[in-house]
Amino acid sequence: MLWAEAKIGKEPVSLNEPVRKKAPDRPRKVKVFGERNTGTRAVISMLQAAQGVRAVSPKDPMPDLDRLTARVEETLTRFRRTLYRDAIRDIQDSRLGGISAWKHAAPQIDSSYADKRASVLFMVRDPYSWVASLCRNPYHARAPRFDRLEDFLTFPWITLARDNVGPLLESPMLLWNAKLRAYLEFSKAAPVPSTVLHFEDFVLDPVAALGKALAQLEIRADGLAEIGASTKENGRDHAARQARYREEHWKREITPEAARLIDSFVDWDLAAEFGYGPRAGREFS
Repeated sequence: MLWAEAKIGKEPVSLNEPVRKKAPDRPRKVKVFGERNTGTRAVISMLQAAQGVRAVSPKDPMPDLDRLTARVEETLTRFRRTLYRDAIRDIQDSRLGGISAWKHAAPQIDSSYADKRASVLFMVRDPYSWVASLCRNPYHARAPRFDRLEDFLTFPWITLARDNVGPLLESPMLLWNAKLRAYLEFSKAAPVPSTVLHFEDFVLDPVAALGKALAQLEIRADGLAEIGASTKENGRDHAARQARYREEHWKREITPEAARLIDSFVDWDLAAEFGYGPRAGREFS
């Protein structure tokens, strides 16, 4: 009988016997949270394309809601259809556990994170840049569009039930406070690891920034690759996106008056926990 030179412990391995292969490691699971316009879609796309990690948001089948959705899609159009779609989605999310929550939600802690052995990645963004972006692309807004950021900042924002805040906020800027406060509370109390990825870092070098965040979670992801095109229909091309944030061109959209309003709404003690602070009025023209 021949014997291999390699040994497992003290016992030789017979070449006449099948060699037991080590079972492949299961992909590490990551739940991504971030307010609207913070890069969550791009991050999730990168995680889905990489090896050794996957973004998770498990959903249970809900035939009753599927039937209701089909009827809405066949019958309604435009804003009425949007209202029904959101109501159905809110019902769906109310039935699910914490790890299945909407990516834009204020997360709530339950056993589902530990059950899935998931880590959590929070996407955050400079409050001035964020609210200017939301004014341009006011996802899920129930108010009319505003041309002036000042008007947008001073009009109440109706939340969705799945936001897990609200139901009515004095300003859309308060969404930023509510979500980051929930992230901070989660990071202190949840039984799973979490970390923060700054939108600004991600835009300038997506692979390095996301890789660093995953390393903080002790996750190795092979094959991380940048998403070439914007994941949104009205997105800028790669070079334009990077220049916009590297050179902070977005500040041109904010007047001193708007900056003062932002300053009045942001919880700056909370913002400091995430590395953000108030800016001088002279930065805005």
